[in-house]
Amino acid sequence: MTLPFVLVLVSAAVAVAPVAVKWLDRLAGWPLALAFLGAAGALASAYPQVAAGSPEVWEVTWARDFFGTGTDVTFALRADGLSMFFALLALVIGAVVFIYSAAYLPRKEGNTSFYTIMTAFTLSVLLLVLADDTVLLFIGWELVSIASFLLIARSGSGGEAGSYRTLILTFFGGLTLLTALALASVAAGTTRLGAMLASDVWAQRPQLTTLIAILVAASAFTKAAQFPFHFWLPEAMAAATPVSAFLHAAAVVKAGIYLLLRFSTVFAGVAAWNWLLITVGLGTAVMSALFALTKTDLKQLTAYSTVSHLGWIVAAVGVGTPSALAAALVHTLAHALFKSSLFMLIGVIDHQAGTRDIRRLGPLYRQMPFTFGSVVVAAASMAAVPPLFGFVSKESILAALTEAPAGGFLLVVAGFAAFLTFAYCAKIVFGAFVDGPRDLSEVREAPLSLWLPAAVPGLFSIVAPFALSAVDSPISAGVRAIGGPEDFTAHLSLWHGITAPLIVSVLVLIAGVVFIVARKRAFAALNGRALLPATGNDVLSALISRLGAAGRAAGAMAAGPNPSRHLVWLVACVLALGLSVLAARNGIDGVAPAPRVDGLTYATDLIPCAIIVASVAALVFTRGRLTAAVLLGTLGVGMSLQMLLLGAPDVALTQFLVESLTVVVIMMVLRYQPRHFPPTPKARQWAAAALAIVAGVVAFAGVYGLTGRRGRSELAQWYLTEGGAQTKADNIVAVIIVEFRGFDTLGELSVLGMAAVVILAVTQSMPRYVFHAGTRPRPFGQSQLNALPVRKLTTLALPVIVVLSILIFFRGHTAPGGGFVAALVMATAFALSYLGQGADSYVVRALSPVRLAGWGIIIAISSGFLGFVEGGFMYAIHGEVLGQHLTTSLIFDFGIYLAVLGMITQAINQLGGYLRPGTAVEELPYRRTAENPLPAVPEPEAPAEVDPPTPDPINPADAPQRVGSKEA
Repeated sequence: MTLPFVLVLVSAAVAVAPVAVKWLDRLAGWPLALAFLGAAGALASAYPQVAAGSPEVWEVTWARDFFGTGTDVTFALRADGLSMFFALLALVIGAVVFIYSAAYLPRKEGNTSFYTIMTAFTLSVLLLVLADDTVLLFIGWELVSIASFLLIARSGSGGEAGSYRTLILTFFGGLTLLTALALASVAAGTTRLGAMLASDVWAQRPQLTTLIAILVAASAFTKAAQFPFHFWLPEAMAAATPVSAFLHAAAVVKAGIYLLLRFSTVFAGVAAWNWLLITVGLGTAVMSALFALTKTDLKQLTAYSTVSHLGWIVAAVGVGTPSALAAALVHTLAHALFKSSLFMLIGVIDHQAGTRDIRRLGPLYRQMPFTFGSVVVAAASMAAVPPLFGFVSKESILAALTEAPAGGFLLVVAGFAAFLTFAYCAKIVFGAFVDGPRDLSEVREAPLSLWLPAAVPGLFSIVAPFALSAVDSPISAGVRAIGGPEDFTAHLSLWHGITAPLIVSVLVLIAGVVFIVARKRAFAALNGRALLPATGNDVLSALISRLGAAGRAAGAMAAGPNPSRHLVWLVACVLALGLSVLAARNGIDGVAPAPRVDGLTYATDLIPCAIIVASVAALVFTRGRLTAAVLLGTLGVGMSLQMLLLGAPDVALTQFLVESLTVVVIMMVLRYQPRHFPPTPKARQWAAAALAIVAGVVAFAGVYGLTGRRGRSELAQWYLTEGGAQTKADNIVAVIIVEFRGFDTLGELSVLGMAAVVILAVTQSMPRYVFHAGTRPRPFGQSQLNALPVRKLTTLALPVIVVLSILIFFRGHTAPGGGFVAALVMATAFALSYLGQGADSYVVRALSPVRLAGWGIIIAISSGFLGFVEGGFMYAIHGEVLGQHLTTSLIFDFGIYLAVLGMITQAINQLGGYLRPGTAVEELPYRRTAENPLPAVPEPEAPAEVDPPTPDPINPADAPQRVGSKEA
């Protein structure tokens, strides 16, 4: 139970963070750091078992496979040598960053959001690296992207543009990763990561393996900031310094490295993978090192150094040998130590001197000796100065490159990158503490609580080389977890004899010392220089601009209020697809070669057919909008009758209620429009007729070919024979919706809930109080008297409708019914209530629809967790209560019920709601024509009513009109 304990502890830190900040302000970093260290200690307690070759595992079924294909989705965690390495890195570095933040952050300025998102960031990284299921791995991957976006965006306007670019690039990597994982999971027949990587499919299908390898590499490049996605990382420097330290040392960028190392298990022998990683890695290392030399902002300079060192690691992973993978892990650890320290120390400089621009700094080494010494150690480790830990890690990567084809050439390129690394490290030290022109005699050393946590990780670069035997074990365990030999053991050492990597290192050190002597002239020539004609930001901005222009061009085809402009392209695409299928299948006769199933045609089918034909014919010739709305309703009634005659009472009842409520909603919309349709030119009539004929042919061919021409599918037959037996249900349609395909229904439910929000947004944004003259008089003249019969009917029918809705809801498991249709029945009560008012009126309080939809979604999702008791998320549990068969799917169905009510009441409220008192009603010119003979109607005064107006929940300052009130 170690793994769930670690996640629960970090999750508790996320939940506690806002309360801790409220009590302790920025000092909340201390208890949160202790929680991280506690989680790290718990995880480390399992290391002896992991080192012995027995990973720590824990799992619970998330979504059960009902069909026995072995594709259960599980919340599976696995701590092997590799995942434990990255998890401990995130927890320990995160704890140090939080201790540093307790002294660095300003008081009472957004600390709640900082600590909450940072703890969530750490939890996301843990989910990613500990995941043993591809679904969970992808969720962790995306959560890391979202958390990094939020942390960068919270820096204000300075980070807004960079945060969006970060989100775009990392989400692109998410799409490529999703594609890769989907292909791999389907090919391997499992979503379990360990089983998938151990599958034989990789050797059996080399072309698929190469494709997935390229997709995974592209995904990792977006997170690890490799070319051409490198430019987002320096822009992320707009975030606070603790964010930068954690992001560069142990979070987002290391997520990309983890993905590459994890999939090296199967891709190490794929040539495309090897050369892609080596080429991109070393190219990025050299390019970013050159960019770093042109920067004068210490954080941007250090950010480009991160990109460069990540290139080193990616190239080592690309070599793919066990020693190369070990070198990648060693440099990952070394980089986390010196880079987290450097970022925090740069924050100390900025905190004390008020700037981090080397052109505004001066000889700070006198005023800040402790910070200066710490920066020298961290920068020297990054520059691979012996005997620091960075020297050990860089030597191991140089040695790994010699194992690759063309190793001599790669060693020369790496040597040049190493020299550039030494040069920009010298720029950090001399630019920040020695060469600056400014007199900084007023600057003082930072408090111990600020500079010491920043210095500690870098100081370990001094200690680690003398305790390399302790580093060998976790590195060896990590390589064995990737797929290295079971007897593999890393042998880190400061001295391996006189080797090619050592000769390269000596030459780099000599050239670096010479560079230091001539540094001022070199820095002056490079500062602020643009090395390329365009930056990555320019390219991305141009791409977004071109895509935006293409989107606007596509949108222009449907611009305007004319519905035909919106429909013509959609209909044309459907027709083109249908005609292509007909052409490929040699016409209608080729659509359905299966023999006809007899007994599907009855004389009673002519009744709904006649209703539909008559309704369509009348629709074609009517000029009145109101008549057209009624005819749409009769058309739907005909379809409902056809469904009922075919033996689908569930679908028929649902269709009938939907048609009825749709007519009510359409009537509300028509009040804002002229009574008659405008005249249609003859040419347009002929074009519409031709389009309609073609649509009819394609629709007939589709119906003819796809329905009633063959027997039931294997899946349909399984539902009929096994579904009822497994669920003890007679209404197999409802059971499929809420149990077997509950995930699909949950997605559709979310759409319903969002529809309520969209209706609110659209109606609130339109000019609601600008009408065509005569189309919406207030309060509708004789509407009060005309509504009396409906009002009396509503009074009598309301109790019956409520009882009927409840009965239909509870009988859905055994007979036609269910939450969706029961909600539609209840919605008719609201529609009748509105129609009986005789004037504009809310049927529920203004905020009630959104609350209904929101609670519906919450209840539906929450009910899914009950399934973990027996089978997994959304698994329905059945039982007997007082002799009645009940199931947890009823709770899910109740969520559907509330969401449907929320959407419909939102439509009625917003389209038929109050006119706000005091709003000037502007009437558009109303041209009296033969098609629109109705003149403007004077507005009679409404009868007084003694009830006071009810405050508007949306805007309490405005009191909405009540039915028949004086204000109306």
